[in-house]
Amino acid sequence: MRETKHGTIMSGNEAIARGALEAGVGFCASYPGTPSTEIAAILFEVARELDVHVEWSTNEKVAMESAAAASWVGLPALCSMKSLGLNVASDFLLNLNLSGSGKGGLVIIVCDDPRGHSSSNEQDSRFYAKAAQIPLLEPSTYQEAKDVTKEAFRLSQKYEVPILLRSTTRLSHSRGLLQTSRVSTKKKRTGIIQERLYNVPSPHLRHRDLLEKMGKIAAEFEKFPFNIETNVKDMNLLLISSGISSLYAREAVQSYKSSRIGHVNLVSTYPLPRHHITELLQRVDRVLFLEENDPFLEDEIRSLSAEFEDIPYFYGKRTGHIPSYGEMNTDTVLNALSKLTGREMRKSDRSQEEFEDLIFDRPLTFCAGCTHRNFYWAIRTVKKRLGGKLVIAGDIGCYSLGVFYDEAMDTMQAMGSGIGVGSGLGQLQRFGFDSKVVSVAGDSTFFHACLPGLINARHKNADLTFVILDNATTAMTGFQIHPGSSEQKEDLRRVKISNLVEAIEPDFFTTGDATDIRALTNLLHSTVQREGLKVLLLDSVCRLEEVKRKPGYIGSRPVQIDESLCKGEKCKICAADFGCPALSWNSDANLPVILEYACVRCGACVAVCPHNAIKEGE
Repeated sequence: MRETKHGTIMSGNEAIARGALEAGVGFCASYPGTPSTEIAAILFEVARELDVHVEWSTNEKVAMESAAAASWVGLPALCSMKSLGLNVASDFLLNLNLSGSGKGGLVIIVCDDPRGHSSSNEQDSRFYAKAAQIPLLEPSTYQEAKDVTKEAFRLSQKYEVPILLRSTTRLSHSRGLLQTSRVSTKKKRTGIIQERLYNVPSPHLRHRDLLEKMGKIAAEFEKFPFNIETNVKDMNLLLISSGISSLYAREAVQSYKSSRIGHVNLVSTYPLPRHHITELLQRVDRVLFLEENDPFLEDEIRSLSAEFEDIPYFYGKRTGHIPSYGEMNTDTVLNALSKLTGREMRKSDRSQEEFEDLIFDRPLTFCAGCTHRNFYWAIRTVKKRLGGKLVIAGDIGCYSLGVFYDEAMDTMQAMGSGIGVGSGLGQLQRFGFDSKVVSVAGDSTFFHACLPGLINARHKNADLTFVILDNATTAMTGFQIHPGSSEQKEDLRRVKISNLVEAIEPDFFTTGDATDIRALTNLLHSTVQREGLKVLLLDSVCRLEEVKRKPGYIGSRPVQIDESLCKGEKCKICAADFGCPALSWNSDANLPVILEYACVRCGACVAVCPHNAIKEGE
């Protein structure tokens, strides 16, 4: 964040964290996941000074359970996660809603990722609010992100119900100006845990009580100060938007220069302020819905309008005026307005279509010297040795880039799915499935979601190899500490992966070094051909983490190319197949070249060249 004479410049995530601090948050639990990571990371920076407990939990379900526990004894609690993380926590959420969140208050932040910039899907998490029957708030600006977070704590404390606050990528990661208030200095104290934190034997009565609370909250939402309407008195078209789409709507209306387009920005999107919306809809014949991901608002308001005698014409994702996938932007709104009015509009500045000829594909790749690349190079070699009869099942993490590495990874779904899928495939031999199976996961993912799958594989005697790429950190999201991290804070105790694996008693377990490609290839080849459950724990150092721990660090194995041995275009294995960013191609000489500024001197490429043209230098 940056202070100016006009206010403070913050990202949406920084603004949410600031709002929590101004509300007096005492406990924050999270699991890192883009685009939500920075919320807890910022609170970590001030945790000691402001006496706030902040933790990276093992997974999102544990994070929500821990935060709920704090709220039950009176501490204002925050739990932040990305969209996929809410799937993990949903089992607890759909019980917590009935039990209640206690007097401390619990605000759950979920950051959705339209277009899937950093996710395996582009799910809409708002439906969890409807499924759980809890309030949903969607700030649209940086100021609202801060202020609405404070309001969420107030509502949660008043009604003792968890509040779901939803952001999306462009709000979380862009920056803007806002005004801040004082951070709460109220002394944090816990009390006695509330009674009856369970829903049996009459969950239907708890459900009844929750619906009564939601009725009272809906009444508050009728006059919710963050639901802003503009130009709605004499309009012939009403735009209804939520979240960051509200900014696109404002910009489009300004460009369109029509005095008869009204706009309402809904922040309280569940439960709907039904009477307020009904009054607006009765003034207009046409409505255009603007929201990211699914037609959540559109469907809710369409359903509401069934009670009307005269129903306006509704336009949005259901009618094809707004795309049903990807992100919103100003041009999308302008295109929809043009369709509805028949008036051609100049696009905002230059549209993306004008730049398409200048854009070339840049597939995602591993960092220079990344040992995950070594693993995939080795496993591809093993697959060739086995005549292609090898399936690699994986999940989310840095290593998920294996799907771009010559499609070396065959399946990639949710965290922990690699071992679960492998457990299934490893039991299909009697049906004629004759491929070897390798499941792969990182160390943070191992703790997050792999233990149940590994236990299932042991229990069912599945025939598979489980490879754990252990770089001792949560590298993909910014090197957060997890239970197996090599460096722990004083009050934390390390949990060794090897101890957990040995307790499960696989048929074969050993460790390996992912920096030695030749030895790694042979180890993988010999292991996958064994029968039963095999586990390989690979020392898979992250070069970025290495430099982070030792500023200025660079490896001791400089490499050089012997041009007399290099086969140039007849080979190109190093530059084209291995794919290290430090290996480029000199088109003039038709030879590979090592980019010294990018090379981390790991020496991995020495083992890759079949002609011994890459050698260790001095």
